[in-house]
Amino acid sequence: MSPRSEEFLEQARDRLTAAREALTAGHDAVAVSVAYYSMLYAARATLSEDDENARTHRGTWNLFRIRYVATDAFDAALFTLAQHTQVAREGGDYQAVTPSREEAERYVAGAGDFLGAVEQMLAD
Repeated sequence: MSPRSEEFLEQARDRLTAAREALTAGHDAVAVSVAYYSMLYAARATLSEDDENARTHRGTWNLFRIRYVATDAFDAALFTLAQHTQVAREGGDYQAVTPSREEAERYVAGAGDFLGAVEQMLAD
């Protein structure tokens, strides 16, 4: 794995740990926000392995969808979960919308699943 991809994966792992800690502490909006960034960094790690890069969140997700989801290399349901997490993160970060505890738990667990799937894909 390239050093850059490994850096992205390390950031994804760090964000996932932080999301779990925020959830445990009862900071649901923070947990969702950080869980989203875990998924974003994992997606960037994958793209980096294929010498792809996007400067924006939207660009990253669009490229990830085209390269991996549309080709069935990555689980479409996990990709959809990432998109829902992004919407929830934006609501919390920009509009002070607090997710329910259940939503926060689902998104943090989903970030773990997303990261695991990326790590498995990169290991194959």
